[in-house]
Amino acid sequence: MPIAFASLLAPMMGINPASLLLLPLHVVLLELVIDPTCSIVLERQPAESNIMQRPPRNPKEKLLTASMLSKSVIQGLMIFGASFAMYYYFINLYPDNAPLARTMGLSIILLSNVLLVQVNSSNTEFAFKTFMRQIKDKVMWAVIIGTIAGIFIMIYTPLSGFLKLAPLSATQLLLSIGISCVAVLWYELVKAGRYVLSRKSK
Repeated sequence: MPIAFASLLAPMMGINPASLLLLPLHVVLLELVIDPTCSIVLERQPAESNIMQRPPRNPKEKLLTASMLSKSVIQGLMIFGASFAMYYYFINLYPDNAPLARTMGLSIILLSNVLLVQVNSSNTEFAFKTFMRQIKDKVMWAVIIGTIAGIFIMIYTPLSGFLKLAPLSATQLLLSIGISCVAVLWYELVKAGRYVLSRKSK
């Protein structure tokens, strides 16, 4: 959703094609990074600790439920909103520096994806707990470190010029990390609310 909305909204707002948040090159790049990250990490997650205490799934239930769809839509909109808002803020602040604005938006999408994999590993357990269960998994570490290293390579090496990106200052990098955390970790509060309600119902 962040990729689709970012690709559609900027042209609809009349932003110069050369200054768009996502150029075709970036769409391909995001697909190459996001899909393997989600697939590899989520597939290696161990079973949740309370899985045997749950009632059986209704065989007549649809594979994609309304709650699952709404969760995905809201998460996608949150990441899109965070990344596009930062891009739009910087493109207005520095109208002649589209690569900087683009890098802010793109880094938020990529960092949010790393966090989202951990948050969505369980609908009931907190991301920290699922992360700790998998902390010795070398493949998970390879994917996470590889993704973060890839972001740094894209931003802080000569490759940034080819990708039409720009190096971020320490403050800008910390801002993109903080925005990414807010855009994704809000779902941990939803889990906390569910946990409190389940404790009260017992």
